[in-house]
Amino acid sequence: MRIKAIHATNVTPLKLIDMQQLSDVVVLAGPNGVGKTSLIKWLLQFFQNIACDQNNWLVIEATCPTEVAEWGQQTLDTRVQADCNKLRSTLQRPKKRSGYVSSVLNFESDRSITNIQPYAFSWNFDDPFEEQIDWNYGFRSLVNRFSETVHAIFRKVRNRRELIATKAEALINELKKAPPESKASHISIDPAEFPDPITPFKDAFTQLLSPKSLVEPDAKEQTLFYLNNDGQKLPINSLSSGEREVVNVVFDFILRNPSDSIVVFDEPELHLHPELSYKLIQTLRNAGLRNQFIFCTHSADIISASLDNSVTFISPPKADGGNQAIPVHENDATHQALKLLGQSIGVVSLGKKIVLIEGDHGSLDKQTYGSILKGKYPSLVLVPSGGKGLIQSFNTLIEKVISQSMWGVEFFMLCDRDAVPSQRDGAAIEAAGKGRIRVLKRYHLENYFLEEDVIAEIFKPMVPNDSWLASPEQIRARLLQIATNQLSYAAALIVSSHFREQVGNLSIMPKGCHGKTGPELSALLVATASKERNRMDAAVTDSEIQSFTLQTMSSLQASLASEEWKRLIPGRVILQIFCSSSHADLDFGRFKIAYLKAAAAASKNPFADVTEIFDAFANA
Repeated sequence: MRIKAIHATNVTPLKLIDMQQLSDVVVLAGPNGVGKTSLIKWLLQFFQNIACDQNNWLVIEATCPTEVAEWGQQTLDTRVQADCNKLRSTLQRPKKRSGYVSSVLNFESDRSITNIQPYAFSWNFDDPFEEQIDWNYGFRSLVNRFSETVHAIFRKVRNRRELIATKAEALINELKKAPPESKASHISIDPAEFPDPITPFKDAFTQLLSPKSLVEPDAKEQTLFYLNNDGQKLPINSLSSGEREVVNVVFDFILRNPSDSIVVFDEPELHLHPELSYKLIQTLRNAGLRNQFIFCTHSADIISASLDNSVTFISPPKADGGNQAIPVHENDATHQALKLLGQSIGVVSLGKKIVLIEGDHGSLDKQTYGSILKGKYPSLVLVPSGGKGLIQSFNTLIEKVISQSMWGVEFFMLCDRDAVPSQRDGAAIEAAGKGRIRVLKRYHLENYFLEEDVIAEIFKPMVPNDSWLASPEQIRARLLQIATNQLSYAAALIVSSHFREQVGNLSIMPKGCHGKTGPELSALLVATASKERNRMDAAVTDSEIQSFTLQTMSSLQASLASEEWKRLIPGRVILQIFCSSSHADLDFGRFKIAYLKAAAAASKNPFADVTEIFDAFANA
């Protein structure tokens, strides 16, 4: 389940909050004191004490067939008493320690680290992950949950060992009973029958704190250990406070293994380095299935990386008592309000290898690159650098930034294909940058999301077997149809970019303009403008525009016969149309997350080109 709408009145100091059409990620932003934390507290209290109220209510949407079957409908509106009863029944049913389903999980802003009590050995070898716990356990303080989380890990290890030993003993007894002529000399146990339950914790630890790695838990040592950068074995309480905090949060999250749940997180960046808070959120979002995250934050990085989901700026109370929840979108004027929230302490402070991500959607791309790389290159810090309009000159960029080392920090840049001059000089740009500038082989990052085999894997569990969304061939045909309709748009982008480069920047600044009168300066400016006009007229003739346009359209048309169209035609537009179609009907942000997960299991990695670029940066 997930929250689709929130309506709250007189939740001090808030007067009116009305939020609609919420996505899988909801970010609450705003200055201190406006009431963000009050809204979070009200939300948690509402779930613990559900009441039918016409002034304060939620609309809850089902995210799995089980919820739809249980409710008998797709959504619940808590203004309706019957719907309140259904929601209460869902939330308050018994929960397993590992396997939160259709639940609420809270991570409060006070995440103080306390010493973990030593694990006391017992003869109870039952599976702790399957044990029942109170339905509202997820509302409790994380400080009080962590010792229980670590103890559950130890108990799970012992439970697995006991199961393996029991299996081996049974096989040995069978071997003893076998006739001498058929008796084997050994027993065989299939490792797949006893998967390592600690693997998700190890993987998350590495993704967060690489190159550090978690050591196999041993109950005799009574605490968790890890290997540091030098291979030294150290207790987990020797981590820095920020590192211990993210381990605390992520291990608790993995143990609960939530799905179809609402996860409330107050100030995920609290006390954390910006890059560590970013990795924390990436790790949480990649775990579990169909969860909704509600983040209350001051972090400009978290906000800007979430603009393809639901970002809401909570304003101070309005004089007319109007709605204080202002939706923030990527392209609207409200986006400027983000500047009031403050910025990070500076790009140079983030790490020793900074990768500038060029592109109009750089902040969103950072999130996607992070999901692709999954912590594989811990030495690289990704920083959005703005759109191609900010890059006035690649030569200046190479000279002033890319080729320099500032305070021991090295800079690299990854550009979208459409950023380089005429979209044909990528190799020249890369050569000039001496390996520090690389250009995507496809138009945009979204062009790597066009592989029909991967898209089919997303929809197969969601649609009937005979649906076109389960057929790679039919998906390809649909994408190709959309791409065909976008040919003229793609050509217009290429042609306009080409002639913009031919013309260059307009400048009517004359020479020798000091000490002139108004009429004299006017004459100089008019004369300079006339020269500029003649220069532009010579660079942009009607015949050249017509010739280049026809040539470009012909080239794009030819690309439809091969895989080239996936490289040349803007993928973001194709995917947005595909996702918004009545047949696909999948939120663009959710589609990208699902595609990334499906791609991880694909036989052929669609992001191999991207990984190769980051591998070159990491080893430069």
